[in-house]
Amino acid sequence: MFSVIKSGMDTALQELSLISNNISNANSTGYKKSSVSFSEFYNGRTAEGVERALVGLGANSLDSRRSDAQGALVEMGGTLDAAIVGNGYFMTQHPDQIGYSVTRNGSFALDANGFLTSQDGDFVLGMTAVEGEFVGAGADPETLQRIQIPIAASEDPLSSISVKSNGNILAAFGEGDDVPIATIPLAIFSNPNGLKQLGGGKYSPTDLAGKIFMGNPSSAGFGNLETGYVEGSNVDITTEMTNMIRAQQQFNGAARIMQTNSDMIEKLTR
Repeated sequence: MFSVIKSGMDTALQELSLISNNISNANSTGYKKSSVSFSEFYNGRTAEGVERALVGLGANSLDSRRSDAQGALVEMGGTLDAAIVGNGYFMTQHPDQIGYSVTRNGSFALDANGFLTSQDGDFVLGMTAVEGEFVGAGADPETLQRIQIPIAASEDPLSSISVKSNGNILAAFGEGDDVPIATIPLAIFSNPNGLKQLGGGKYSPTDLAGKIFMGNPSSAGFGNLETGYVEGSNVDITTEMTNMIRAQQQFNGAARIMQTNSDMIEKLTR
């Protein structure tokens, strides 16, 4: 009996932990909420068994699942801010990282050397323009480079920079015309829930994530970029608070049953 009650308390605690994390990240840029599902343990369960005749042995929590629903667009006004509307992730690389990470957080900026960086200082990866022409995304992530605006190479100061809905970056120096700089590609995975969460809205590719596909924004199967905006969290506070109340009631109910069961055993053993 104790094991059955304890399993109910454990599953409630796990759900409360996930809900608390969702609520704490309700205002985090690009955050995707998680949920957990549960299953029941049965003794001698068979395909022909009648549900009401089965004796439950407790509950078990399954792997958490991440919701990839679109978050609300938050207007930031920055020329380098970009929100993904639809499928896809930006690809970034920490200065000391081998490989890459992916994120939906499109709050970008330029560092002192002209590199395009994410909110946490990672380099944004993309395809550098060749001889003034944009280059399409290939199939190999290793061909991507850290996007850099050639500030040091120009005698004139950077006068304007823009990111188009298809990921193309244009820049102008002095009184010159806009010139192609690079393209920010998007990555999609056959199983996005297989991505490993790193925190801060970043994810690491794993074997469970399946095959990676790269493409330019606005191309078939990929989302487009909404410049001047970032994607907010897809957490609905009202729903999460309702789920928290339910999970708390589940935990409190199981705790009362355990106390009652303990009192009964104590009286029987006197």
